[in-house]
Amino acid sequence: MRHRRHRGTLCRVEDPPLAADGFRFTKRLRLEPVGPVNALDLWLVHDDDDVWPWYGNEKPGFEQARQRAKFMGESWHLHGVNKWIAYDRASGEAVGRGGLSRTPVDDDWGRGYAFLPAEPWARAAHEVGRPFVAHASWLEIGWALRRGFWGRGYASEIGRAGLEFAFNVLGAQAVVSCTIRHNVRSRAVMERIGMRYAGEIRSRGMVHGMEGEQDDAPFAVSVLVRKDWDQSTAVSDQAAENGQTLPAGVRPGP
Repeated sequence: MRHRRHRGTLCRVEDPPLAADGFRFTKRLRLEPVGPVNALDLWLVHDDDDVWPWYGNEKPGFEQARQRAKFMGESWHLHGVNKWIAYDRASGEAVGRGGLSRTPVDDDWGRGYAFLPAEPWARAAHEVGRPFVAHASWLEIGWALRRGFWGRGYASEIGRAGLEFAFNVLGAQAVVSCTIRHNVRSRAVMERIGMRYAGEIRSRGMVHGMEGEQDDAPFAVSVLVRKDWDQSTAVSDQAAENGQTLPAGVRPGP
């Protein structure tokens, strides 16, 4: 039986890890697809003074969060994926937001295919061309946590759930993550969940030591392709069969 928290009401959750409607459940988190009803919680995350400066020059208002939540909900409907709001399963409190999204083929982020295998799927377009033409076979992953939840492993928990959803549910060929070069905490999460540094792209963003957004900011790119995910999963499964537990943060395989 499924029990969910709706607008502040906490119920016991006994869901399996997989949920066909986009909901996911980890050991500590309930991951809910962002839609209009999540606008307040999305705003709560990006209103945090330790979060919003990574995303722009000004703290976003609630109306911006409402429009963003509406867009994310439409993307879940049209593209089958977008970001989640992460709720603590015990308290129901909003921890952060994170997960996957499809990238526009004509956007700076879309240049991530330069770090992918030279195969047709790397440039294939999604069959649904609304609200933009997106890459079909690989996705972008990211996370943002409210300051009070930093340093407790929640970003890695969201990231691993996103990888599992990408490869095991959506059948993705690769997952790419980009963050501003000096965001060492986020880059550490990428490494912790098994992604590999691939290089840099340039886009509008923050530059260390400079005020305000710059047009040519360096973004570090990390990648995980399906074959490496499959290998790491096989090693984890074998360890489980042998009664072994891999240490937290240790990526199996080479």
